[in-house]
Amino acid sequence: PSRPAMAASPAALRSAGNEEFRRGQYGPAAQLYTRALLQLQGAGDAAAEERSLLLSNRAACHLKEGACSLCVSDCTSALELVPFAIKPLLRRAAAYEALERYPLAYVDYKTVLQVDCSVQAAHDGVNRMTKALLEKDGVNWRQKLPPIPTVPVSAQTRWSVPSARAPGANAPPATAPQGEPGGSTAAGMERARTLKEEGNELVKKGNHKKAVEKYSESLKLNQECATYTNR
Repeated sequence: PSRPAMAASPAALRSAGNEEFRRGQYGPAAQLYTRALLQLQGAGDAAAEERSLLLSNRAACHLKEGACSLCVSDCTSALELVPFAIKPLLRRAAAYEALERYPLAYVDYKTVLQVDCSVQAAHDGVNRMTKALLEKDGVNWRQKLPPIPTVPVSAQTRWSVPSARAPGANAPPATAPQGEPGGSTAAGMERARTLKEEGNELVKKGNHKKAVEKYSESLKLNQECATYTNR
């Protein structure tokens, strides 16, 4: 498909970026998200949710390409605009995990669970980080953790009330809103489960880096929640 014209709106650029992402074209997708962000530079608070969404989407591209530091940077910027949004928290946690910055990954996974305790990907992440930190720092590993932020009640409940300005912009992972790359399908969910199981096996063998690759891919296919796994 031809690239959108330079005059394309941020929403059109995001949509085109999502299509590139679905096709596995992460570099071109990131470029489209960047163009949309440039158009919104002067929009201020009115475009905060859209900018956060674009940054989170671009972070997903960076994570797919193994550019974990760039992923962390974009997720942090997204969270400054929309604090406690689940997807940037999960993506940043996965990036920290790949960078072996386990305490920071642990904090992000725990923060996700404060927002929505049903996010299985975060439970799994906490379990992996607990094991890794116990091996690295011993029984007193919790004493070395950075503080875990307290999530306000407003952030805990925002996911059930879509914003009128940007529907689904920061919906919980299970809903796979149109604004985000990587929707869930039955086949995708099954593949995600397989990848997670492969990751679990790699963790047992002590190969955390390879495991993170599996978990990251699984996360993109299906931001797995208890609502799916327990039905």
